[in-house]
Amino acid sequence: MPRRPIDPAEITVGQPLRFNAYDARGKLLMPLGQVIGSDAQLEKLLEHGLFYGSEEECRGPFLPPAPSPLALVLEAREQLQALLADPAPADFPATVAGIAERVCEACRRNPEVALASILLRPEGPYGTRHAVNAAIACQLTGTAMGLEPSELAATVSAALTMNIGMFELHDQLVALEGPLSDQQHLAVRAHCRLGVARLRDHGIASAAWLNAVRDHHERADGSGYPGGKIGEEIGRPARLLALADVYCARVSGRDYRPPLQPTLALRWLFLNEGAALDERLARTFIKTLGIYPPGTGVRLRNGSLAVVIQRGAASHQPVVASLTTHDGIRAGSPIRRRGDVEAHAVSEVVDLAALDIEVDMEALWGADARA
Repeated sequence: MPRRPIDPAEITVGQPLRFNAYDARGKLLMPLGQVIGSDAQLEKLLEHGLFYGSEEECRGPFLPPAPSPLALVLEAREQLQALLADPAPADFPATVAGIAERVCEACRRNPEVALASILLRPEGPYGTRHAVNAAIACQLTGTAMGLEPSELAATVSAALTMNIGMFELHDQLVALEGPLSDQQHLAVRAHCRLGVARLRDHGIASAAWLNAVRDHHERADGSGYPGGKIGEEIGRPARLLALADVYCARVSGRDYRPPLQPTLALRWLFLNEGAALDERLARTFIKTLGIYPPGTGVRLRNGSLAVVIQRGAASHQPVVASLTTHDGIRAGSPIRRRGDVEAHAVSEVVDLAALDIEVDMEALWGADARA
């Protein structure tokens, strides 16, 4: 196999090695993933280490594979957290654009994985996780609607920054079991306008973006805030963002309650809040995410527990992967099923976490779900 010396740009103290490093006799010096612990170790690798690969790989420095769609989503969360926690970010518009591009790329490369991350990766600070989740829902629904690129970009950017006006308070409220205090209630009611002011201070001038942040709690029947607007007075980006905000909040658990199952959350959007939210837009939103969004835990008619891995051509027949046999024994690896086979049709939605069933996204979606 071709080999070449390791390039200094490929290794850094404190970082894991991105490939196996061998000496001239083919003896393994350091395996893939091991952290380079010292300057001496780095020097030894540069002096004696060789990279073995294909002829093409050996022509230049080793380039790691592009981040997976799931990794892009998780990176977007981390970067948004760092950005919103910074009181004086250097280039706020460009940084938000970069985060939005990660969301867009994840949705383009594998929308099923992007949607599944909403349900299956609940770790990290709630505020930024919720914002990225809403951005995913807006990106996919806006694309399905055929929104102009500028309007879609403004909607996704608004999703990422919709709660900048209460960033410090958001995670506290998630853990709150009782009613809000008067001060907290006032802060929540003020966060839309305060968010617009902060965005302007950070250099945001897009009217569509700012209006969506200001109006994402307005409701079509006039029951929302801060302005009590009705119907078409509320811009389309804000109406789409309202749907994504409500859905993503309901499918996320709280310290005091489990998450609402996605099928119930989507039904609630349409049946219980039809007068408050945009009913026609809600239809498109539900059609885009699917009756059973990817990541939904289900029980099949044959009795096995499974997870939805792909929205089906028929909304009631998703593609699923069984995680257990019909009698409840955990399968060694997920078994892909077709929803149009009667025994593998969905009989009910279940909470896999409550049933102590762990879901390995990489086992379900392969390299696209490698974190």
